[in-house]
Amino acid sequence: MIDFKPLLVAACILSPTLAVSQGLVPTLDSEYEFCRERPGEPEWMSELPSRERYKRLVIQTIYRAQSLERVVEAQECSCQTRYPSWDAAVQHFNDNYLGGDRNALREAEEEYFDRYNELRASARTLCEAEGHW
Repeated sequence: MIDFKPLLVAACILSPTLAVSQGLVPTLDSEYEFCRERPGEPEWMSELPSRERYKRLVIQTIYRAQSLERVVEAQECSCQTRYPSWDAAVQHFNDNYLGGDRNALREAEEEYFDRYNELRASARTLCEAEGHW
């Protein structure tokens, strides 16, 4: 019978080393390949209490969907079009979902995620042409 323990140990030890050599280890740097001057997410969103963090996901999803809507509507993918301030997404959330319960917010997140996916191919074509994808 073959003892796989040494192989398993070797794989566990070498995996991080191989990942680093391939550039596959995620970092906390916010260094982007394009549109480096993106506006940061509002600080208060990262400071939400743990019981309210799902609101952050909804706002992020709204922001991403609105971003691609702007790209497709404008038929261009400048950094300003694709990455505007977060104000419109936050205002949209406040106007439409602020008092919603978790189920309502989950449905909203799904709705905007679906919208993002609908627009993704069109926006990607435009953004790739400008080197912003």
